[in-house]
Amino acid sequence: MQGWLGWAYVAVTLGYLAAAGGYAWALGSLARDAAARWLARVTWAVHTGLLAVAVATGHVPFLSPQGSVFFLGWGWVLNGLVLESLLGLRALGAFMLPPVVALLVLVAAVGGPARAGAVAAADEGLPAASAAAVAGLGGGDPFGAPWIWLHAIIALLSYCAFGLASALAAMYLLQERQLRSKVFSRLYRHLPALEEMDRACWWLIGSGFALLTLALASGTLSAGQLWDDRWASDGKVIASLAAWLFYGLLLTLRAVAGWRGRRLAYLSLVGFAVILFNYLVVGPHWSTRHVF
Repeated sequence: MQGWLGWAYVAVTLGYLAAAGGYAWALGSLARDAAARWLARVTWAVHTGLLAVAVATGHVPFLSPQGSVFFLGWGWVLNGLVLESLLGLRALGAFMLPPVVALLVLVAAVGGPARAGAVAAADEGLPAASAAAVAGLGGGDPFGAPWIWLHAIIALLSYCAFGLASALAAMYLLQERQLRSKVFSRLYRHLPALEEMDRACWWLIGSGFALLTLALASGTLSAGQLWDDRWASDGKVIASLAAWLFYGLLLTLRAVAGWRGRRLAYLSLVGFAVILFNYLVVGPHWSTRHVF
C-alpha cells in the first residue's frame, strides 16, 4: 500500500507542477488556460482520493509535519480553485500552485515519496509526551480526540487563506507596477482589476484571521486536557499569537486608517512570511507540544 501511495503522491506533485506550467504558459503567450484548469482539478481530485485512502487506512494527516503539508496543499488548492471560479481570477493558478509544489517537493526530499504518500503514521513525528496524551484523550484511538483534529484543521485552513492572500498580493503588485510605469506586458491582460484583487485579498485576510482565532481558541481548550500549565510558553503558541496580533493590526489599519492597495499587499506578504516561519521552523524545531 505504501508503494502505491508513494507513486500517487509523486503523481499529485507532478500534476500540480504541470498545471502550474500550463497556467504560466497561458499567461506568457495569451493562450487559453482551459487545459491547465482541467489538469489542476483532476489532480486535486486524485489528491482528495489519496487523503481519503490514508485516513481509511488509519493515518491521521495532522500528527506529522509531512501529513500536515499534504493536507495544507489539498486545502490550498481547493480554496484557490473555488476562488478562481467564483471571482473569475483565471491567473490565480499561476501564483497559487508553485508554493504547493514547493511544499510537496520539500516533504518528499525530507522523508521520501513513499513515506510522504502514506501521510505518515498516526504517531510518527509526534513528541512522545504529546503522542501519549493524544492517545489517552482519544481512548487509545488517534481519531478519538475531536478538539485536536478540529484545532489542526482550522489552523491549516487559516494558513491556506493567508497563503492565497499573499498570492493575490503578488498579483496586485505586478499589475500596479505595470500601471504606474505604463509598460505593459502580456501578463497585464490576464490579471484582474486592482480593486477586485484588493477586495479579494482583504476578504481572505479577514477569513484567515477568523479561522486563526478559532484555532487558538480550540487549541486552548485541547491544551488544558493534554498538557500542564506550561503549554502557554510553547514556542508555537507564542509565534501563533504574534501572527494573530499582526493580522489583527493589519485589519485594524484597513478599517480605521484606510490602508489598502499597495500597503495591504506588502503587509500581506510580510504576514505570510511570518506564517511560513511559524509553520516550517517554529513548530517542528522550537516547540515541544506541536509538530507543525
